[in-house]
Amino acid sequence: MDININTETKSQTEKSHTDNQELISKYEQQISIAIWIQTIGKIMEVLYLTKIMMISEENQADPDEHQVLQGVWIQTIGQLLEAIGVTKEVLAIDKTLLELEGTTLANIGDWVQVVGGIVEAHAGSQIIAEEREKLAANLFAP
Repeated sequence: MDININTETKSQTEKSHTDNQELISKYEQQISIAIWIQTIGKIMEVLYLTKIMMISEENQADPDEHQVLQGVWIQTIGQLLEAIGVTKEVLAIDKTLLELEGTTLANIGDWVQVVGGIVEAHAGSQIIAEEREKLAANLFAP
């Protein structure tokens, strides 16, 4: 009788582990979809910013606005790399080498996004500083 209890407990534990693995796999697939939604949003953002740059003479003349656009392009490339990497990770049948390649690509994408964010944030800070200088000059004009 003791053997039956141990066997049942072991069987329940294995079933629970299998159920958890299936649930984790499902969530990983949903994460991949969510990242692709973010990627589509980022692509839309960069395309619209590019269109604004092309039609706005004021933005075309401002090097900081160009840097903002460059930063967003860099982030978009990083977001795309991350999406491809996560998808490769989730779809990997061989959970060793292919999964590691996907994880590596997703991580590279994260780092590229960080660099793009720094470029964009730096340019944004420059734009804010210039706007503050203009405001201060207008406030103290005789």
